[in-house]
Amino acid sequence: MTWPGPSQSAVPDQAPDGAAPPLGAMAAAGEPRANIGGMSDNTPLAVDVDGTLIRGDLLTEGIVRLLATAPASLLALPWWLAGGRAGLKRKVAERATVAPGTLQLNSAVLAEVRAAKAAGREVWLASGADAKAIAPLAATLEADGHIASDGRVNLVGTAKAAALTARFGERGFDYIGNARRDLPVWNCARRAIGVNLPPRRAAAVQALCDDVRLLSTDRGTGADHWRALRPHQWAKNILVFAPLLAAHNLTFTAWQLTFGLFVAFCACASAGYVLNDLADLPHDRSHANKRRRPLASGAVRPAPLAAIGVALAVGGVALAFWISLVAGLYALCYVGLAGAYSLWLKRRLFLDVIVLSGFYSLRVLAGAAAAAVPLSPWFLALLLFAFLALAILKRQTELKGIADAGRADVPGRGYVAEDLASLTALGAASGFTSVVVLALYIQSDKVADLYGRPEALWLTCPLLLYWFGRTMVLANRGRVHDDPILFALRDRASWITVAGIAAAVAAAL
Repeated sequence: MTWPGPSQSAVPDQAPDGAAPPLGAMAAAGEPRANIGGMSDNTPLAVDVDGTLIRGDLLTEGIVRLLATAPASLLALPWWLAGGRAGLKRKVAERATVAPGTLQLNSAVLAEVRAAKAAGREVWLASGADAKAIAPLAATLEADGHIASDGRVNLVGTAKAAALTARFGERGFDYIGNARRDLPVWNCARRAIGVNLPPRRAAAVQALCDDVRLLSTDRGTGADHWRALRPHQWAKNILVFAPLLAAHNLTFTAWQLTFGLFVAFCACASAGYVLNDLADLPHDRSHANKRRRPLASGAVRPAPLAAIGVALAVGGVALAFWISLVAGLYALCYVGLAGAYSLWLKRRLFLDVIVLSGFYSLRVLAGAAAAAVPLSPWFLALLLFAFLALAILKRQTELKGIADAGRADVPGRGYVAEDLASLTALGAASGFTSVVVLALYIQSDKVADLYGRPEALWLTCPLLLYWFGRTMVLANRGRVHDDPILFALRDRASWITVAGIAAAVAAAL
């Protein structure tokens, strides 16, 4: 099928002289060029932005900024969308500034832009994104102009083709794009340059344009999407089994239900990490380590990942409710708290670490509900202080990295570099307090009922003191990963400590 050119497309009323009126927002516009034709070197290069020049799209980037800075405004998104997609783009662009420096540019396309400018050709950005979002990027790239949506016209497909033809003439420009909706534009271009086109789309472009060049760039893979879900963090969900182990409950049904809850919390946890990465996207891109994450690096696009996160949250909560009403409520609370943490609570001084410790506790409480196992006050107190110590350790490692980099504060957090000493002291106090609670628990009547040789459990106290003390010292030396759980999974001394604790518990039985 041959796509219609601009003269065949549905264009607003013609101007009195018969010329097509401008579509969308056009910067630095002059008189339309004549049909250039041929292979002259001064043919302008028009560059699509979303999915072509940048990894992702500016509308999603803008919504992500709103998510992080003014989450309440997201409630207005359906109303804005009801006014049309162009209107939605304008509303988002007016409320969320996307700094060009925070965007992930496609290196192959950027090389084309630089080559064109070096050859003396004009370079224009031609995007369906709103002009207010495009203008800063065009200025940064020193583009000769830009054509974009203006709040009324959604400049994609035939509308973009008409606008470019009105400006440069048919076959008077080269065009770099990536999407199926770019086919009408390629049909009017002198040369078509496709970015990461699948075989069928590449064949469609070659049928439309005589001069076609295909660029292959780094694309996200299934492995990148898998990494974005942070499956290594699922190790934390083993905590749902803690009530069974503490109560010595060995019934198959209880373990089966708890394993189902483990799967549910894995889904909920991944959904929470997706939301957190979306909200933290600008900060992660400037972070020494977090910028390598699939979302921050541009290996995966925000919109598809967000859809995966929603599906995981709904599926995880539904599975938890199927296992137990109370467990489902805990899972729902976990997801809700994860949302509040990502959007607001993580920027509140010390409240953020209390919430982080709450995530650990919710897993344990849900596990107890799924297996119908009562939790003793001693056990809950132990978890409170131990989890608080882990949460503080996470912030401690971040502050150490900031201090080493010579920066004053943690972007998107409520801490400054000078807080490192205070957090270290608070973390040590929490960790050692958890060991004191454990020592008191070992002397309680409850332990005597569960263990034949409870005195063997005393070995766990020095082992935990060793692990907390060593890990916090290493954190102050900058040798602990941003996440202490990931550090422990890779640390041989941590595995030896766990083995020693397991041996002490086994000897106490």
